[in-house]
Amino acid sequence: METNLSNQTLKNNMKVQNPRGTRDFLPEDMILREKVIKIMQDTFKIFGFDPLATPAFEYAELLEGKYGEEEKLIYTFLDKGNRKLALRYDMTLPLARILAFTPNISKPFKRYAIGPVWRYDRPQKGRYREFYQCDIDTIGSESLLADAEILACVEAVFNKLGFKDIKIKINSRNLINNIMSYIKIPKSLEIETMRALDKLDKIGISGVKKELKQRKIPDRAAKKLLNIIKLSGSNSAKLKELEKLIGLTPGLQEIKDLLVYCKIFNLKNIVFDLSIIRGLDYYTGPIWEVQSTASGSLAGGGRFDKLIKQLGGPETPATGIGFGFERIIDAVKENKLIKSENTFIKAFIIPINTLKEASKILSKLRQSNIPVDIDLMNRKISKNLDYINKKQIPYAIILGQKELNQKKIKLRDMKSGKEQILTTEQVIKKLK
Repeated sequence: METNLSNQTLKNNMKVQNPRGTRDFLPEDMILREKVIKIMQDTFKIFGFDPLATPAFEYAELLEGKYGEEEKLIYTFLDKGNRKLALRYDMTLPLARILAFTPNISKPFKRYAIGPVWRYDRPQKGRYREFYQCDIDTIGSESLLADAEILACVEAVFNKLGFKDIKIKINSRNLINNIMSYIKIPKSLEIETMRALDKLDKIGISGVKKELKQRKIPDRAAKKLLNIIKLSGSNSAKLKELEKLIGLTPGLQEIKDLLVYCKIFNLKNIVFDLSIIRGLDYYTGPIWEVQSTASGSLAGGGRFDKLIKQLGGPETPATGIGFGFERIIDAVKENKLIKSENTFIKAFIIPINTLKEASKILSKLRQSNIPVDIDLMNRKISKNLDYINKKQIPYAIILGQKELNQKKIKLRDMKSGKEQILTTEQVIKKLK
């Protein structure tokens, strides 16, 4: 349950609200988010990725000139020393900065990062100005096995989250360059062409045609390009058709080799799709996007072999993906893929004039690593039971003088209503 305080007025009549594009999260939302993060983290670790954290802001110069048309979304500001800084836009540039200035770090360097990023975007469903991003990257390997491993990890994450309609669409920047060379699009217009193609899912073929025209792409070349992009059929059928048109280019061989590794990993959801472009300028080889039939694009990434060198480090191969965490959360909620909970508490103690004795039991349960809480409001039993039901706490522990005399406690299952008189040790065993 996300909160917005815009309708609350403080005593001084000042209205307080979230900055546009940001949200608060109450426990029900945070519990779900933490569950999803844990599934992701556990999967990343299985695939050999270790955690890495970077600052929330960087020097603006690091970010500028790396995101193409998306650069306008960077949050920049001057600090008190008149230095131009920028809020973190994604997890990739900070990673590249680290590798540029610590080139002797052991390779391959495999890391995951989870944290907030900021973009001055137009807020809408699934798109915010402050949001979480989860990345995995492998630095130092030229092998397409590293790319296939990223895709295997991605498929495992979405399988564990319960998604049934995922497709991992792959393409290659090298292949797109090969195609543009084949249809004689000038080198100087290649980036402009890619930026137009990247809008295909938003504005459709007719919109892309207009974009290509506005960007001075010759009509004949644009028509040929769009006809190739629209190739359909199985992965092998598209590869054969493309090879007939342009020959076995390095980019096409790259896709063929990547698909071989994907088959070795027994990946079920890989689709070769020439319409996948990825708009960021730093991609150099294979690229990919994870799409859900019901929820749209949920992750994207690719190979960025030149980025670390651009930042002043040695030429270093690199590949990775960023998960659209907020869209994943929205999809998990909408499709009820993970059970919603209001609290981690497993039991709530209701003392009936037995606060000191109940506190001792509270402490013993907590020492046994059981999430448990106690009435701090001195409420009646009925009010406490209402609270327990509202919080969806599974058990109530009722402790009165009668239970104390028996040296036992009453445990009530809030779902069934069944009550048991048990020792503290028996309660610990049951709740564990």
